[in-house]
Amino acid sequence: MKIGNLIIRIGIGLLFVWGGVEKFIEGFMGGVGLQAVADLFKSSGLAFLGDTGTYVLSVLLATLELVAGILVLLGKQLAYSYAFLAIVMVMAFVLVHAPSGNWMNMMIHIALAAIFMGMAVEEHSKLRN
Repeated sequence: MKIGNLIIRIGIGLLFVWGGVEKFIEGFMGGVGLQAVADLFKSSGLAFLGDTGTYVLSVLLATLELVAGILVLLGKQLAYSYAFLAIVMVMAFVLVHAPSGNWMNMMIHIALAAIFMGMAVEEHSKLRN
């Protein structure tokens, strides 16, 4: 194992474990809670899912972020974890950051999506060899 890759995995893993936990536990390290995430989905064009649908989507997002973060930390299922995280970044860009007009957040999410896509492709190519 290369130490640089380990450092990157630890950083990414901790970021998304934190992101998942803070969605589940309102107030934990700045956490907004599941209802706030569901409300954000409603205001971002997903109101057609209804209250239950947006809440279920927020639970699903929090769970998958937490699981993907743990898998990245453990170095397991990396191709799938990175691909999922790339999708999360694209959706955050489309639903939240592009409509807000905050250029810095948009650039960060574009960069993270590209990084995760590239890492997913690399990990997938390792599996094929």
